[in-house]
Amino acid sequence: MWLLKECSDLLSPFLSALCNMSLRTGVVPASFKTSVITPLIKKSSTDVNTLQNYRPISNLSFVSKLLECLVSNQLQSHVDTHSLLPPNQSAYRHGHSTETALLKVYSDLISALDSSSDHQSVLAVLDKTAAFDTADHSILLRRHERSYGVSGKLVHLIPLR
Repeated sequence: MWLLKECSDLLSPFLSALCNMSLRTGVVPASFKTSVITPLIKKSSTDVNTLQNYRPISNLSFVSKLLECLVSNQLQSHVDTHSLLPPNQSAYRHGHSTETALLKVYSDLISALDSSSDHQSVLAVLDKTAAFDTADHSILLRRHERSYGVSGKLVHLIPLR
């Protein structure tokens, strides 16, 4: 990183051209998809000789992360400009978090309780942590096109796998 900062005036035109070419063609160079995987022990109190006690940490190159950030910023700008997200969605939105989602649910429950003593409220919570891993990626790509207007070469820049 220090070398990149030190030589930014020389490297900026090259990095800009490389990222612009990738955005224009929808092609991500194979080297951008290669990561260094480092095993990290989950808990220091576990046996270091047991493979299940480790989790893989995947580190991509700086240029790969730069392109990812550019795509993310452009996609976020498109989604925000055209108001494509539901108003109550907290994920992937600036200024929204699990805390704001929890406050909304809490506020709705309190309002329901205040509105009438005859009503009951039920809260069902689902853990969808691994749901994305089981999603049909062709359906997700069609959804990107139909709901968000992302199609053609741009679809290939969205990391679904």
